[in-house]
Amino acid sequence: MYVTMKRRMLLGLAALVLLGGAAVYWSLGGGAGWLSSGARELPPPAVPVYTEQGIKQTTAVKDGRLQVYDGTGWKPEFWTGVNMGATTPGHAPGELAPTQADYLRWFAQIKDMNADVVRVYTILPPFFYEALAEFNAGRKDPLYILQGVWSPEEHLIGADGGGQDAFQEDAVAVFQQEIQDAVGAVHGKLKRKAKAGHASGKYTADVSPYVLGWVVGTEWEPYAVQATNDAHPGMPPFQGEYFQASAGASPFESWLAQMLDTLAKEESKHGWQHPVSFTNWVTTDPLRHPNEPAENEDLVSVDPMHIKPKDNWKAGYFASYHIYPYYPDLLRYEEKYQTYRDSRGEVNPYAGYLRDLRQHHQGIPLIVAEYGVPSSRGMAHYGPLGRNQGLHTEREQGEIDADLYRSIYDENYDGAMLFAWQDEWFKITWNTMELDAPIGRRPYWRNMLTNEEHFGVLAVEAGASPEDQIVLDGKTDDWERRKGTKTQSYPGFDMTVSHDEAYVYLLLRKKEGAWKPGDETVYVGFDTLEGGSAKADQAPGVTFGGGQEFVLKLQGEEDSAIYVNSAYDIHTWQYGFMGKMMPWQEAWKQAENGLFLPYRLPVSKPQVLPQTGEKLPFEDVELGALHHGTTDPNRADFNNLADWYASGPVMEVRLPWMLLGFTDPSTKKAWRYPYEAGALKSEEVKAIRVEPHVSGPAAGTGASAPMAYKWDAWNKPAYHERLKQSYPILQEAFGELQNQPPKGTAAGADRPAAGSP
Repeated sequence: MYVTMKRRMLLGLAALVLLGGAAVYWSLGGGAGWLSSGARELPPPAVPVYTEQGIKQTTAVKDGRLQVYDGTGWKPEFWTGVNMGATTPGHAPGELAPTQADYLRWFAQIKDMNADVVRVYTILPPFFYEALAEFNAGRKDPLYILQGVWSPEEHLIGADGGGQDAFQEDAVAVFQQEIQDAVGAVHGKLKRKAKAGHASGKYTADVSPYVLGWVVGTEWEPYAVQATNDAHPGMPPFQGEYFQASAGASPFESWLAQMLDTLAKEESKHGWQHPVSFTNWVTTDPLRHPNEPAENEDLVSVDPMHIKPKDNWKAGYFASYHIYPYYPDLLRYEEKYQTYRDSRGEVNPYAGYLRDLRQHHQGIPLIVAEYGVPSSRGMAHYGPLGRNQGLHTEREQGEIDADLYRSIYDENYDGAMLFAWQDEWFKITWNTMELDAPIGRRPYWRNMLTNEEHFGVLAVEAGASPEDQIVLDGKTDDWERRKGTKTQSYPGFDMTVSHDEAYVYLLLRKKEGAWKPGDETVYVGFDTLEGGSAKADQAPGVTFGGGQEFVLKLQGEEDSAIYVNSAYDIHTWQYGFMGKMMPWQEAWKQAENGLFLPYRLPVSKPQVLPQTGEKLPFEDVELGALHHGTTDPNRADFNNLADWYASGPVMEVRLPWMLLGFTDPSTKKAWRYPYEAGALKSEEVKAIRVEPHVSGPAAGTGASAPMAYKWDAWNKPAYHERLKQSYPILQEAFGELQNQPPKGTAAGADRPAAGSP
């Protein structure tokens, strides 16, 4: 096991499991589409189409740039886009849950953000393409699509994750069929039977004028690449009708050339050609990274320069990569990147990597098909310049994403596709994936500690509407209209408890006077399971009515936190007692010792830098440290990371479910005491016993009894959308480059077309 599991490989595996778990059935009228429902016919596309020798094109690679036909010639543009997920809360990705109304709303918001491209990873339901055709009807500035084709990951990765030969008959057949279906869907000529985890139905909307290009496949697991290469030593380079592998190409690269050729042949049947690419990422890039500590991150290369289109493929070929600023670790430890200064004079390791990659891909367009950081309460990896994988406010997310976007442009790329448009609740992260189980329940609740759920610029929040959400703002009208709360009176204050799909909420309202954080300290114990300790070293002088798994200390804006009973702490059990990666104490095994530890998650496992032999220690991050602030998005001081807020007699707290040990609150499951269970196991929680105490000059007599808070399990989560504070920041950044050519392109690059329109 290396420093961290690869983010996207895990996503693929999760999607694979989920895709196989539910059959999806689409009726022709179910999407309320303009073609499916027969509601109305649309005018023909307003974009000009270039035709030569019977082949239609709206986009093509010309002079090494990804260009669009404007009716008189070919125009190079820097393409700005976003990646769009395929599901909504309460649904696995294979259920393809968004409606046509969702897509029409999202397309408008994406276009208003000054983006011109939406990238999708797989074939979506017919009404997605119908919505795209409807949205673009009559527009001379359409929203283009980068259409992805999902690769047969189960055949490539293998059951043990060790990688399998891509040329195995099943893998080739499955992938080629998926490619053929994707081409049929885009051209509105496909009838697809219902199949678990796949979109199906009758595709009649022809969106071919709006296709910027194809991005075939998913991120390649390096062991699958290696297994393919090892299985076919000396394989001659593939020679197809439209694509070929160059001399020196690896067997895996020949396999990719064969898949691209399959797409080219299929699209040519429809009389169209569009630029073609395949997905790649830093893990399998063609560069060498001598100080990358994880062997599998520099194990094998997949080089786009080893594949070339033939002269009869007029639309051309480009390269696309997923490039994040925080992983792999070469971005932290390659010395040349730590000192690289970008075109603005700033030290910028991300730009340094971009420069090296651009230099390798001379003569073909190059886009970054994924980049971005999440606005998440959790974090999974440190990155240079504070560009970490999580723990960002929405404003920070927007500022970092805008900086990455400008770096991509400045390093002479042809486009940048932000990851991602919307938050997705089903996502997983390596440092929480073992804790938010079972896998099939992940879409039913919002895990605030899983950074992968929070990459969107469109927040997908718990609660049916903003009015149904508790806001930390010192006001209580939201509490008063809320159903399902429970209130209990204590000396000097009342406590109310509530919850939603993301948080457990507390309202502590003084009967007289105002809260004075710093002068008085509020301790709250949380008892969820049998066991625990009635005393806690983090709550001196307090005796709780029962054994506590967690203790919350609200003291001041800079020194408030939640602590976990050492015997209940999964982190020190997993990485100290079991993994021997961090310091560990024998006394932590006994719950009754009353030792409470900071709530932490790992961000990097021990590793060795290959160039110097330097041993890098285990790294973790304290997520139990609580942030003070308001969660009212209409206020200037809004902080999406805020956990508590005190104003006058009102103190409000919200705690992510996982901060209280829950693996699935929708079925009321929390993890068991690990030393007793001997493994990561869960059990049902009957109630959360919440017990507040106050210490200080005006403390009163403290709590008299814990409150037993109970809730019903749920199978249908409530949610609503909100544009994050990152949206206007990116809107402005994208607007700066809208309709601009790539950097270094001559301003007068438009040329008359050789053929007839």
